[in-house]
Amino acid sequence: MTRPRYAAAAAVAALTSVALLLGGCVFLPGGDSDDESSGSAEGERAAYTMSVDCPSVPAEGTLRPTVTQLNAVVAEADLPYWQAGDIGASARLQDGRIVWIFGDTIRRTGVGPGMVANSMLITSGLCLSQLMATARGPIIPDVEPGVVRWPMSVTVVEDRGIEKIVILTGRIRRGSSADVWGFRYLGSDAVTFTVEPGKAPQLDEILPLTPDVDSANQINWGSASMVSGDHLYVYGTELPKGTAFGRSLRVARTALATAEDKSTWEFWDGRGWQADPNQAAAVIPAVGGVSQTLSVDEIDGAFVAVSKKDGDLGSTVTTWTSTSPVGPWKRSAALEAPFLTGKDEFAYAPLAHPEVPLANGKLLVSISRNTTDLARLEQNPEIGRPKFAEIDRP
Repeated sequence: MTRPRYAAAAAVAALTSVALLLGGCVFLPGGDSDDESSGSAEGERAAYTMSVDCPSVPAEGTLRPTVTQLNAVVAEADLPYWQAGDIGASARLQDGRIVWIFGDTIRRTGVGPGMVANSMLITSGLCLSQLMATARGPIIPDVEPGVVRWPMSVTVVEDRGIEKIVILTGRIRRGSSADVWGFRYLGSDAVTFTVEPGKAPQLDEILPLTPDVDSANQINWGSASMVSGDHLYVYGTELPKGTAFGRSLRVARTALATAEDKSTWEFWDGRGWQADPNQAAAVIPAVGGVSQTLSVDEIDGAFVAVSKKDGDLGSTVTTWTSTSPVGPWKRSAALEAPFLTGKDEFAYAPLAHPEVPLANGKLLVSISRNTTDLARLEQNPEIGRPKFAEIDRP
């Protein structure tokens, strides 16, 4: 995956090299010696609780915060099992609460393991709560020692009257010597949580979407996802062989009623939907393309993709808009967001959050932040938390 992570300072110089095209990431080491053994390996089943019971809020009673208020809540957060984390994809639950899914997550000093591969927060207005498991590991278990699941996107669906959170994750092998950043994307899984109104989500099942493939240039299915009508749309990004820093974007869909049956999935080939994933066509090219992880949403009748133009090394948060989930797309610059933001600090992976209406009517976006200086991050985890901003609604 091409989102930057905590690494040796020497990685900074390499960020500008073509070596990034190998598709790796920077390793975020844990703060405890038992990090790897506390990863909640595949097969374990934990019970989940909320750290705080945030109240349900009907849609008509939803608080309309400002970006300043949201950044203040994030800056002041002090949860033992969430001190910093990247990505932060979001979706609204039926009871009005918002679920936020994070990737590599730093925990409070003294809490082990000091880092896990994923975490979940739930908010209601300005109330912030954390999903906690009886086990100490991530909320989505690791595949095996050294292979973790990094969340990429999240949607909420109803299955036979039961509300489910669907998280699309990448299976990531840590410590890959074949990649400049030491990571290798292997394939994708769909992870579901069931949730009752006002209650803590509970892990339901983990469904493999794609098999393991040891290639830096494969399509990363699940990089974005959304529900429109009676279909779930799943987007995949592909890093090409060549000199482009952006990724191309592909589209798959499945009927909500048959989403668990992979034989019912269809892929857009540029003219129509068909069953062969190898025929999936690029709807946004790699040149001037998107980041590895992005957001795609249906907003006010239009389909809106939000990402960095030219991938995470780019400097502009950009919107791509269309009247169809597959394009054609109209590209517009929305916000300046340089990749390098300070000494050993980075900004990347912007995502839109239309389910959080702002007081001024603009579109909320978050931008992940990180630093290569792990000691400084542990002392001041705020520098590794996403930053909220706003852009005009397309």
